[in-house]
Amino acid sequence: MDSTATAPALHAWTPRALYIHIPFCTNKCYYCDFNSYVAAGQPIDAYLDALEREMENTVKALPPQTIGKVFVGGGTPTVLNPVQMTRFLESVTRHFPIAAGAEFTMEANPGTTDPDKLAAMRAGGVNRISFGAQTFDNALLAAIGRIHEADDVVNSIANAKAAGFTNLSIDLMFGLPRQTLQQLADSVERALELDLPHYSLYSLKVEENTLFHRLYERGELPLPEEDVEVEMFAHLRRRLTEAGYGHYEISNFARTGFESRHNSAYWHNEPYYGLGAGGARLCARRAASQYKRRAALYRRRAGGPAAA
Repeated sequence: MDSTATAPALHAWTPRALYIHIPFCTNKCYYCDFNSYVAAGQPIDAYLDALEREMENTVKALPPQTIGKVFVGGGTPTVLNPVQMTRFLESVTRHFPIAAGAEFTMEANPGTTDPDKLAAMRAGGVNRISFGAQTFDNALLAAIGRIHEADDVVNSIANAKAAGFTNLSIDLMFGLPRQTLQQLADSVERALELDLPHYSLYSLKVEENTLFHRLYERGELPLPEEDVEVEMFAHLRRRLTEAGYGHYEISNFARTGFESRHNSAYWHNEPYYGLGAGGARLCARRAASQYKRRAALYRRRAGGPAAA
């Protein structure tokens, strides 16, 4: 008998993954169109109040089973101070039964994770941190609106390791304004020196409602030529593979056993809880936008048309 005949429809599964959105940042990057706001002056505590009410209503409407994958994204969740962080994480574990051994990821910006905050994260169940490094070229960091420098990435990773975190990842970007292949290659080598189990490597996508889109529309955004961007992607794949990382998903490389379980849930079209301002759709957009961009690069590299 075909076992799939009695399997429930996908939308009828009780989610075992949880995404929570914290929409506050230290500043707004020039390329970012996610739902995020500069934290200064924002009612963060009131947002956490509303978020807990949403958790209460959600679990009443759709009682959870054991959650095996948690991802806290933004924005920059680590703009929460240690007291707010503790309060937030306690609310998560109060309303959702997190499995022993669950993957519990939090996004962070370099320079926003001091020892007290890292201790609060560890105590609250976070066991994986994804840092938004983007590049190790300080001039490029300034050009894309980041406020950290390359040394902040190194120091943040060192602090996280000292606090007991072993499952760490950083994001790098390519196709940035005036970025050269050599600049990208240098950043990749700096990243590999950190000896992390996971790397995410994203191409710049110029989105509407961003400063970069306004500059692009005026012809004032000097992006690399498409052939150069293809070479960048080819270099990333080759160098990470040589270093022993498996290319398990379009933008992600990992050592065996450190693949992001939460991201894989999106790719397998598994249901998930999406909480917070825009949380239900933001996580899906992250995967969809990168798939579209990277598929074009694959076609270009193969000698086919660049557009679908």
